[in-house]
Amino acid sequence: MKHLWLPWHWPTWALISFGWCVARLPLRMQYSVGRMVARTFFSLFRRRKAIVQLNLKLAFPELADEAREELTLKTIDEFSRSMVETLFVWFRGVHSLLDRVQVSGLERLRGSDHTQGTILLGAHFASLDLCGSAVSLQSPFQITYRDIKNPVVNCIAVNRRRRDYERMYLATDVKTMVSELRKGKTIWFASDQDMGTRKATCFAPFFGVEASTITTPFRLARLTGARVVLMTHTRDNESQSWDVELHPIELSDLAEPECYVADATNVNLVIEQVVRTHPAQYFWVHRRFKTKADGQRRDYGFREKHLLH
Repeated sequence: MKHLWLPWHWPTWALISFGWCVARLPLRMQYSVGRMVARTFFSLFRRRKAIVQLNLKLAFPELADEAREELTLKTIDEFSRSMVETLFVWFRGVHSLLDRVQVSGLERLRGSDHTQGTILLGAHFASLDLCGSAVSLQSPFQITYRDIKNPVVNCIAVNRRRRDYERMYLATDVKTMVSELRKGKTIWFASDQDMGTRKATCFAPFFGVEASTITTPFRLARLTGARVVLMTHTRDNESQSWDVELHPIELSDLAEPECYVADATNVNLVIEQVVRTHPAQYFWVHRRFKTKADGQRRDYGFREKHLLH
């Protein structure tokens, strides 16, 4: 821990301190500050904005340039709200907002067979930390995670999330996952990250684009007999409330490896259907389509963005 206080980490600590101060403000004021910071950030670091623009170009080819630019700005605003909510949960906790979070299908996590594990698939919608913490307080579950590159932010994120979740471990710790699922535990696993062409991935359509999709959750479900549930969530900005829905996922009866493609296609379709209801509330800031179906990397730089027009 001492190395995190070395001088080259001080700028990060200054930003964390600023975030702590912002989290003390009324929520609407936090959103306003977050929007101002996010718009400034994306204006200065245009490559980040280019990622959003290319994602939206691929996912919504039917939109005119003006409509897509408007959706880009809305996406940045929704992303800023999500970051503000993460700071709120980290530094103040989610308890004061619990009455604003409506969860549909919570019984699917508890189930009638307490010896059967549950794989809770997550997707990168806005309010991920807030809604995840709110659900965990009502039906405790464990989460997998990947280290954040910045060690200071990673340390704070891990420590704060340990407070709200039953247990945390790296997404590569498959042995622990198998053991916990066989004990009847519920484990959250991100389902919509592009992990390239690794062994435990497949390509499945997402908004009409063949996207690299993780198959580890489906493999674990077949290995342990765990049920699979997908969690989606949206925010109502007018009422400052959140709706969480837990969707039961039926695994394919096909043989391997076709079954994994079918499973991934099914999950991607459910995510897509929810995204289309609130298109700006998905994390289009991530390079969701960075790997093409032929294994080549998609260029998210300015060069490809200009070629698309």
